[in-house]
Amino acid sequence: MKKATRSAAGLAATAFTATAFAATALTGAALLSSPALALDTSSLKACGDGAGWPPYTFEKGGQVQGYDVDVLNAIFGKEGVDVSVAMPPWKRCVLQTKAGNYDIALSASYSEERDKDFILTNYYYTLQPSYIYSTSQYPNGLNISTMDDLNGLRMCGLLGYNYTGFGVDDSKVRKSAKSFDQLVQKTEAGRCDVFLARYEILAGFKVAKGTDYLAGGMQAEPIPGNSGDKFHMMISREHPEAMEIKATLDAGFESMRESGKLQAVLDAYIK
Repeated sequence: MKKATRSAAGLAATAFTATAFAATALTGAALLSSPALALDTSSLKACGDGAGWPPYTFEKGGQVQGYDVDVLNAIFGKEGVDVSVAMPPWKRCVLQTKAGNYDIALSASYSEERDKDFILTNYYYTLQPSYIYSTSQYPNGLNISTMDDLNGLRMCGLLGYNYTGFGVDDSKVRKSAKSFDQLVQKTEAGRCDVFLARYEILAGFKVAKGTDYLAGGMQAEPIPGNSGDKFHMMISREHPEAMEIKATLDAGFESMRESGKLQAVLDAYIK
């Protein structure tokens, strides 16, 4: 889930080559685990989802705020690296990070494709995948006892999103909506049986912007058998210090998690 793609030159069957390869591997391992790597860069460009992903990234008062921003500043501030965060549409954020126009894409769930296209950090928070339905369309609720039960329904999601971590067939999720407003409207109109979302994000909109997507008879239920969806930062493979950036972030996440600071940063937004 957190492995970056590595390449090794063909190993000759000699003791010298094997020894050299082992030394190279040890150097790579040290790079990935080192808690203190000096970065040559003085600035980094990150992007989050322009539709809003509160309390992790959201715009308020003309500024991008949230958990992700605070965590980036806490980690890179110590390194003297300035991080700017933009909020384009999520699909553009992903494509532009892959191309190297952004250095880091924030709050990304895991997929094999992303693991190939980017260097993924260790996870730095977990969310609960949920399905949301309209009680006016289904007053008696839905009979969902397993993740596979959802695959038989008309599932809707946001354009460019990855729902692999929900445990459903991602190819069956209709991803035409550009906002949660549109997902709610489609579900209320009966064009979707359910829409998929992480409960904490829907709750975050209410805290950050006063928007309650679960009002008006919308019911959220956790997806059965799913213990949580881990989120990572995706680093562009085009950046010359991509592995150093990963090592710095991973060490920062570990330190902040052990000290309780990760949870404290989140609590400041949701309590």
